[in-house]
Amino acid sequence: MVVAVALVLGWWSKARCLGDGGWEGGEQFHRYCYSDLVALWLRPGLAEGGIPYLDQPLEYPPLIGAQLWATALVTRAGGGGAATFYNLNAVLNAAFVVATLALLRRLQLPTSRQLWWAAAPPLVLYASLNWDALPVLLLVLAVVLHVAGRDAAAGVAAGLGAAAKLFPVLLVPLVVIARLRQRDLGAAATHAGGAAAAWAVVNVPLALVAVEGWSRFFHLNRERGANSATLWALAAELDLVRLDRSALNRASALAFAAGALLILALGGRRRPPAATWSLLLPVLAWFLLTNKVFSPQYDVWLVPLLALLLPGTAPFAAFVAADLAVFTTEFAYLGARAGVGPDLGFGGLGAAIVFRAAVLVWIIVVSLRRPTPGPPAAGPGCSAPGVEPHPGVEPGLGQLHP
Repeated sequence: MVVAVALVLGWWSKARCLGDGGWEGGEQFHRYCYSDLVALWLRPGLAEGGIPYLDQPLEYPPLIGAQLWATALVTRAGGGGAATFYNLNAVLNAAFVVATLALLRRLQLPTSRQLWWAAAPPLVLYASLNWDALPVLLLVLAVVLHVAGRDAAAGVAAGLGAAAKLFPVLLVPLVVIARLRQRDLGAAATHAGGAAAAWAVVNVPLALVAVEGWSRFFHLNRERGANSATLWALAAELDLVRLDRSALNRASALAFAAGALLILALGGRRRPPAATWSLLLPVLAWFLLTNKVFSPQYDVWLVPLLALLLPGTAPFAAFVAADLAVFTTEFAYLGARAGVGPDLGFGGLGAAIVFRAAVLVWIIVVSLRRPTPGPPAAGPGCSAPGVEPHPGVEPGLGQLHP
């Protein structure tokens, strides 16, 4: 029931601006009802019957492309417009959110922690802003399968997640490292192989028949600059660091790689091998900090991992507050740049960016300080129904819930 209320609120927060079939007068900014679902439909292509990748390049990976193409077909078949396309995708996204909650329940996460996902303000704000609910579901599925010792299937889920958005692939090296630490080369190989095979099955055929449209995602991510909600944009605004796109790509990649290696070194020493996967939370938080793009809905990526792994509630509350601060100031800033509403300058957004960055650093630190991660509300050795641990792993999910 709680998740249903959150999803309805999330749907309404965007749908309230679609009574006339689109946006007027920049209301998507000053009424905080922007959605990429609507923006994609309003631009030429899908509404006219274009096939993603074949007829028009698409900046999303193939599984999301499949979702939006299928909903576009149904929309056109019924004679609908932007509101119909939005509603169809919102319903699918809602189904993915509910499925993610079911997976968290399967891990016997305490009810209070399930509410971190089911009632999360970021979920209300972003469940129908983009298509991130699908890769989040696949990432959590990969975690559940890995914890159950089904590493080949976990690899397939992570690979499919990367075929929707790339961030689920961050789990793969952690699982490989965990199994190598356990001297299980076969499990490491099957996990990596499953991930690679799943990604290839989705991507290679499309790349062969529509390489230009398929590669748009990679070209865009290479050519785009820092977006307004990143530390890179803040540094440029303050004249601290100004990089061209090539230098920015290198700096972002190097900063992430260096930080991720440090997280692995520090976290690996404090965790048993089977808990290596839990370093996904600090690694993903560091990725968001160092990436040159931080779209509003990216915060949703972290919420299930926060519910699963964060030791205390204070960092989560701060995370929600920081997300709300960035959301309100960024859309006001973007509206002003589009000529809608007063120009408040970059100061408010800059302060919100610093606040969020500090909270993410806090999350990384508290995640690494505990030798066995997880919410303290759960008792040791709790087990999930039907879950069989990997050989050499303590029974149940003791490494998850100390």
